[in-house]
Amino acid sequence: MTGVVLCIDDDQDNIFLLQRVLKRKHPDIELHTAMTGGHGVTTAIDNQPALILLDNRLPDSSGEQVLRQLAANPATAAIPVIILSGDSDPAIIDRLLAAGAANFLVKPFDIHRFLAIVDPYLG
Repeated sequence: MTGVVLCIDDDQDNIFLLQRVLKRKHPDIELHTAMTGGHGVTTAIDNQPALILLDNRLPDSSGEQVLRQLAANPATAAIPVIILSGDSDPAIIDRLLAAGAANFLVKPFDIHRFLAIVDPYLG
């Protein structure tokens, strides 16, 4: 397991919040970011993060498309992906979990719940 977490999100405020929360609990974690799905997939391949935090709405693709690309690539297929999204439609949540997401958190999310979900992946 690496000390790298990849956040694929186009919202700088979300990235800043996640960085602060993760650094407080896991100071050795290195947070890499990507603001598009395409850049996120490339970054995941190049950096082999321990965990990917993925927004469902990106400027160039959906989180579902990115999730499927990650799952189809042998270099990234085993990396757990947690979806962080404002979409609360149960059908969307079920579809993303069925597509391989390890978990799904609806924004805005509770920080304690977020940490309880990501901590097992970060050692």
